[in-house]
Amino acid sequence: MILFGQGQEVVGGATPRGYVAPKRGFARERVREELEGGGRLPLHVALRCRVRYFTDGVALGSSGFLEDFFEKKRAFFGPRRKSGARRMRGADWGGVRTLRDLQVDVIKA
Repeated sequence: MILFGQGQEVVGGATPRGYVAPKRGFARERVREELEGGGRLPLHVALRCRVRYFTDGVALGSSGFLEDFFEKKRAFFGPRRKSGARRMRGADWGGVRTLRDLQVDVIKA
């Protein structure tokens, strides 16, 4: 259901009946404005963007899953790191966490 939320606006495009209709959603400029203003995107909008957590986050999941992963792979982390799960920025991700604490350009519209 999340993936089929209203995402990026698409202007034009032929429909099965042959006429042109815009797809409802958020314009790219509107998403960019919200992020630059320090706002948080709804989950269905964030999933339509390029999200660095999906490529650079190492692992995604619940806090419990990531803590278990962290303990199993403890040798790969520095001695000062005490826990695995990190909050994700830029949107309301619910209970989803990541292993890496990305801080710059986590979402690109």
